[in-house]
Amino acid sequence: MHRKPVTLFQSLRFRLIASVVTVEIVMLSLLVWNNISIIQTTHTDRLRDTATSIIQQIARTSGNYMVAVDYATLKDYLGNIIDYQELSYLVILDRDEHAEIALGAYPTRPWPGLEAHPAQVMDGIFDVSEDITLAGQPMGRVLMGFSLTLMDEAIRKSRIRGISIAVAEILLTVVVTVIIGLGLTRRLGILAAGAQQVGKGDYSIRIPIETADEVGRTASAFNHMVAEVSSRTRQLEEAESQSRTLLAENRNLVHTSLNVQEEERKHLARELHDELGQCITAIQADAESIRDLSRGCDTRIKTSAAAILDVSSHIYEVVHSMMQRLRPVVLDDLGLVEALRDAIAAWQERNPDTHCRFSVSGDLDSLGERINITVYRIVQECLTNITKYAQATNVTIALTGTAERLVLAIKDDGHGMDLSAPRTGLGLIGMRERVEALDGAFNLETGEGHGLSIMITVSLFGDEAQA
Repeated sequence: MHRKPVTLFQSLRFRLIASVVTVEIVMLSLLVWNNISIIQTTHTDRLRDTATSIIQQIARTSGNYMVAVDYATLKDYLGNIIDYQELSYLVILDRDEHAEIALGAYPTRPWPGLEAHPAQVMDGIFDVSEDITLAGQPMGRVLMGFSLTLMDEAIRKSRIRGISIAVAEILLTVVVTVIIGLGLTRRLGILAAGAQQVGKGDYSIRIPIETADEVGRTASAFNHMVAEVSSRTRQLEEAESQSRTLLAENRNLVHTSLNVQEEERKHLARELHDELGQCITAIQADAESIRDLSRGCDTRIKTSAAAILDVSSHIYEVVHSMMQRLRPVVLDDLGLVEALRDAIAAWQERNPDTHCRFSVSGDLDSLGERINITVYRIVQECLTNITKYAQATNVTIALTGTAERLVLAIKDDGHGMDLSAPRTGLGLIGMRERVEALDGAFNLETGEGHGLSIMITVSLFGDEAQA
């Protein structure tokens, strides 16, 4: 009679213990699951913020090196960044999506699509991209890929440790479990908050290292990375400031040199026209007089006079050709359109196998001196390049003027060119500099076997239109 209550009590205690254990297991499972979620979120957010911080910094500093075509220094700088453990590859693309610098296990074209968050990555590489701009002008893009291996390993270790802690804490108390969980969550929260501060550009943040576990080592590595990035950032900011100053000085020197060159050409052409042209005309007049007066006299006099006329005519043709190359007189006398028609007609006579179609629309009579000579020189350079390299059969030149802007479009169906190949000529650089001196836009599209297209847009607002 007494054994049944004891058995019932023991059964109730067992059930109570089982219930408590079950509650503990459920609570600890939920806590562990929550901690695992926090760990995964923290690591992925940390990787995302770190990737964002690094790629933005690289994009801010790469533009100056690309403008200065100083890819060696840029590559040295990026060579230090590629050593970051989680960074798989780093690629610098130019405006035409060609890889100028590629480090690490970089992918091949087509370039991988962008991913907003490491949690959405399926191939184990978190691909990010950032545009490179300088003074509002696009210079290219930065592509970076961060391997998730270290992050996944850290998450896996954290998960195993959390489960182990949960099993041990079932034997101890729920309080210990909560304390440990809260302690771990707090430290990871500090690390995540530090990563967010770094993502905002605050490199003074330091994560306290409480223990030498995975989180502590991660915090130590994080502190070291932030200190290194901060040091590099200061150096690059100083170099960037110097580069901006040097670039501005060099560009001003180039623009001044172009203006001086055009003035010298104009002056020399006028001197040839006014001085040498008049002298040749006087020589021809004297030679004609000698020839006319020598009739019935020694034939040698007549022959010498004819020879003087022939030589003076040849000299005049050479001088006229030099004046056309230096400064076409028709540009000053009749304006831009007639000067272009004359230059294109002369080019067409020298290249009868290539058909050139020239079209004009809009009011182009009120353009300033700088715009006129810039457009003329660019058309002149393009026609020269087509003769030398393009082997085109058709060329179209369209000049359009509105009240707001002037647009020059030149297109041929020649061989085109590979923009990624090294170039030794200065023709394209000179054209770009001339356009940028007018605060204009220079756009080039080409491909091997697909011809070449150049479009130039110049605003007609402000002083440039009348200068």
